[in-house]
Parts: sequence; structure tokens; C-alpha cells
Amino acid sequence: MLDSIPQPLAGADLSAYSALQTASAIFDRSTQHYLEFSGPKAADAITGLVTNDVLGLRVGQGQYAAALTAKGRMLADMRIIRLADELYLTCTSEEAWSGWRDVVKKYVNPRLAKYAELKLHTLSLHGVSANEHLLAVLAALGVQPPPALPTDAYACAHIAIGEHALLIVRSPELGDIPGFDLLIKDELAEQVRTAIAQTTDITLGTTAAWEVARIEAARPRFGSDMNDTTIPQEANLGDLGALSFDKGCYTGQETVARVHFRGHVNRHLRLLGSDEPLTVGTELLGDAGKVVGDVRSSVISPRLGPLAIAMVRREHSVGDTLRAVDGASGLELGVRLLR
Repeated sequence: MLDSIPQPLAGADLSAYSALQTASAIFDRSTQHYLEFSGPKAADAITGLVTNDVLGLRVGQGQYAAALTAKGRMLADMRIIRLADELYLTCTSEEAWSGWRDVVKKYVNPRLAKYAELKLHTLSLHGVSANEHLLAVLAALGVQPPPALPTDAYACAHIAIGEHALLIVRSPELGDIPGFDLLIKDELAEQVRTAIAQTTDITLGTTAAWEVARIEAARPRFGSDMNDTTIPQEANLGDLGALSFDKGCYTGQETVARVHFRGHVNRHLRLLGSDEPLTVGTELLGDAGKVVGDVRSSVISPRLGPLAIAMVRREHSVGDTLRAVDGASGLELGVRLLR
């Protein structure tokens, strides 16, 4: 079913988007789900289920990864963080949560590796001034900041606040826009939110502003751009650092390795630009009039105009022009492959 045509940002949505470019914005993303794994076999339990090398993580490091079906299709994407020697944390979106939860319940023996869901508030601070504003928030909390804020993607730092700890994770989810995720237990939630409110120039973020910035960065979202029919390389997960080809076996590895070493996928997610906004579900046509792709996510960027993430046949590369036949309006539009 086709979605409605995206609308330009306005009001609070436009203010939040503008803040990303000039200062920073705070986004409540508490729909994220967390599983904590502990014990001497915790890393082994996770690494056999995901596409990345969990065993290679040092304490304080993190990575992007995916869980797959036996045929190499996506079940979930996630962040994995090593918190301590025998303690790991995985984070998934609401859309990916059930897939990851079911895999863990099915394959992880709790007698070898304990796991439990953690209820954490997630606040994402993003913008060109994210570093500066995060330090201001820590000052408002009355705590000493770490010697250096995390700089590597998904790296983390613990900040002690009384008897509790605030976990700060470097987030690359909006591409070149700097960002941090603040992972907060209930005991600290009100205190942290108050400190953020006291920090000037931090704008309240919105879902619509986040979506525009995400698509500008060409970051795929599980449940829309990729799903359980998608092979990781089709969603460019290799380019995003989610695939290891040096680790041991994991579920779905045969398909991923075969694509990497012996062949290629027939389609990829691509960032498109157009003169008019595109409806999700719109089919893309090549020169011969054959369907070569479809639109998965669509927005109107205040800076770049109408943008979309689409699954496109591999024969078409950056700079090519395709035709889009909008199923809602019947209009035929020209679209450009930007990335």
C-alpha cells in the first residue's frame, strides 16, 4: 500500500532540523530495546548469532551488526557495546526487537551466558555543537566529564552520578552530524532531563526532523528500507561496518560470504533526489521501461529538496537518472541517484 506524499517540515519539526545544522537537538528515542549479556561465555553467545566480530571488541568499544536467517536474510540490526570484561549490551529498534529477542531466546543457553532486558531511557543529542552541549549537560549535572568524549562510532563512556552511572555512546546514525546517545536508568532520568532543559541552545527534537536527517545521511532503517527479504549487502551494511569476513561461523554466514567472495547482490539501497516528492512504494523504471527499483523512505529536505531511499538494481549507479511513476498521482518524474 502506498504511503502519503511527504510534506515539508514546518514549526517544531523545522526548528529541530535547523538546530542540527547550527547547534544541537535532543531526541527522545526511548522505544529502543536493550539486552544485557553477562558471563565468561557472553561474547561467544552473541558472536555466533551476528554478522560482526564481537570477540574483537575491547572494553568501551562498540559496533554495528545484524542477525540473519539461515538463508542470510535480515532479522534485525543492532548496536553491540562491550561494557566490561564479561558484560555486553545490545540495542535494537522497536521494529527489529522481536526478531533479535526471538533469536536470543532460541539459541542462547542461559546456563552458559546470562541475558536480561534492561529498561533504559534513550536520549540522542545530535548537532554540530553536540560535543560542547554534552559537556554543558554534564556540568549542569555537577559531574566531572571524562578526559575525552568517545570519538569512535559506538564507543562508550561511563559517567558516575552519585550511586548510579550515565552511559554515553557515540552515535553515527545521522552521518556527518555529530551525536551521542545518553542511556539512562529510571533513577537518573528526571535529573538528566532537568540538566538538559537548563542547557541553552539545545532544541527539542522531533521524529520528522530525525527522519529527514537520517535519509540525508542515507542510513537504512529496519522495517522500511530493509526487512526480512533483504540480504545485508543489499542494505550496504558492509559499508556501514556491520560485516566481518574474518570471524568464525554465524547464522546466515554462507550467503554473506558467497556474495562477498564470489559474486554480488543484484540490488542496493540508493539515495535519490527528485524535483517533486516521491510516495513510498513508487516504482522506478529504467530506459527500457522495466521496473528496476522501488522507493522505501521519502522526505523533503529543507536543504536538498525531495529525497528518498530506494532499492535499485545494481546496473544503475550514482549519477544515473531513472523515471518514477507515482502510484498515488500517476505522475511520471525524473529521479537522480545521488549516493
